[in-house]
Amino acid sequence: MIAIVIAIVVVVTVATVAVYIVAASGTSTSSSGPTTTPTSSSTSFGVGDTSSTSPGPGYGYTTTSTTSTSTTASGLKTYSGTFNFTVPQGPFGELTFSNNDTVDTYTSVQVASGSFNFTLNPNTYIGSGSGRGTITETTTGFCSGRVTVPYTFQIPDATNILGGNITIFIGTPSPANVTATLTCRATPNAGSATGNTTPFLAVYPNEISVASIPTTVSENLSGGISYHFTITPTN
Repeated sequence: MIAIVIAIVVVVTVATVAVYIVAASGTSTSSSGPTTTPTSSSTSFGVGDTSSTSPGPGYGYTTTSTTSTSTTASGLKTYSGTFNFTVPQGPFGELTFSNNDTVDTYTSVQVASGSFNFTLNPNTYIGSGSGRGTITETTTGFCSGRVTVPYTFQIPDATNILGGNITIFIGTPSPANVTATLTCRATPNAGSATGNTTPFLAVYPNEISVASIPTTVSENLSGGISYHFTITPTN
């Protein structure tokens, strides 16, 4: 009888120690996952002064798009984008009679494409990024030529103030100009030609403001201007 009691005491003691070990070694963790908030509102884009009616860096416009987005619980938000655009810009000139009637001209078109990346800090609502592209300038008429130039650019500022529109400011490309080598059948009239070196935009438009991401926008504007871009989150 005494032996049986001792055995029971030993078993109970061992079980108590085992329970204590499990309780002492256990840990408790908690986590919160990302949240998703769909939104829908207008999207605007602008380049320079909207009072201008001629194509180029001063041309202004407004358009509308509807998209959706998602946000993560914490940490930097990262995004990537692709773009392409066509702008009637570059060397141009004319030949005229003595009475100033135009008899012949040459004009140019710039076509560019590329990609960019940027980040946003959800705590400070600011960020930055960079990108690269390739621009081809083609001149046709009594002077003609074609040149392709690779370039890089910075996104010095990206903002998402108080959860509003995401706005991306595109910096000046490097190099900032493209120079064409032209072959001419005649000499343009004095003062009628722009020269062979022309500035260009890294991305058209060079200020993008979207209500949410991901987004895809395509526009065909008057004056032969067209552009397309896509922006997607990468985390």
